[in-house]
Amino acid sequence: MTVYIEDVLLENFLVTYLVLFMVYALLGNKSSNFRHILASILGAFVALLYPLININSALLILLKCGVGYVICLVASNENLKKQILFYILFLLITAIYGGVNLMISYSIYGNFDTQKLPTLVIVAVLSIVTYLLKQCQMVIYKKKNILNLVYEVVIKNNGIVVKTRAYLDTGNVLTDPSNNRPVALMSFKVFQKLCKDYRVSNFLTQSTNGLKNGHYIKVKTATGVNSMLVFDVDFLEIKNSKQNICIQNPVFALSKVKITGFNCDVILNANYLYGVKNV
Repeated sequence: MTVYIEDVLLENFLVTYLVLFMVYALLGNKSSNFRHILASILGAFVALLYPLININSALLILLKCGVGYVICLVASNENLKKQILFYILFLLITAIYGGVNLMISYSIYGNFDTQKLPTLVIVAVLSIVTYLLKQCQMVIYKKKNILNLVYEVVIKNNGIVVKTRAYLDTGNVLTDPSNNRPVALMSFKVFQKLCKDYRVSNFLTQSTNGLKNGHYIKVKTATGVNSMLVFDVDFLEIKNSKQNICIQNPVFALSKVKITGFNCDVILNANYLYGVKNV
């Protein structure tokens, strides 16, 4: 079988480029185009030399690992700790891509001779794998970021204590126009537990009897201007991973829409964690 040098160079350049791209993505690092391309060129030219080196397999594997570390040094200008992490991910992604090549070769030819695979096929398949890995990484990061906005909260009112989960909506900066205090949202289920004396019939007359500082405010929504019931409770504790934020007499609004997602019954106001600790 004839092997063309330009095909080997192109294939190894693109594969190294894809591996480094995926490592950058997983670490959330911004790549330097110059370093990225330079490291890929290095990987491509070194790949030409491996068939010419007459050493046993174990030493060849060690040599390749060493060359891989040099490629990572060229690609990423980080401190030692981050550089080692970069290198470990580089090896893992390389192993994944190598496994994919072996699987394709076996599926087509019934053996693990990846040299038979056309460069176009290898690059195309690895590009698809890179895309899928990138999508998985985005989903995982998004889920992680969302979970970082979920808190355990304790709400106390008239001797009643309710423990539940709350979602911090960074876009919720709703304030009570009568006193300019931040307003959080509460589900009807939690409202019933905390305000047992408040009758459902009071909603028809917009009566606020039995609610501390209870009143209605006008809020602009997607469907127009609606009235929202707001009131104070005695105490709110937000359990943060770094600290517990305690707020005396926080303002809550009864959510007319069911709070769904993340198993939460409260939507926190952004000002509770970004600027307001005690109200």
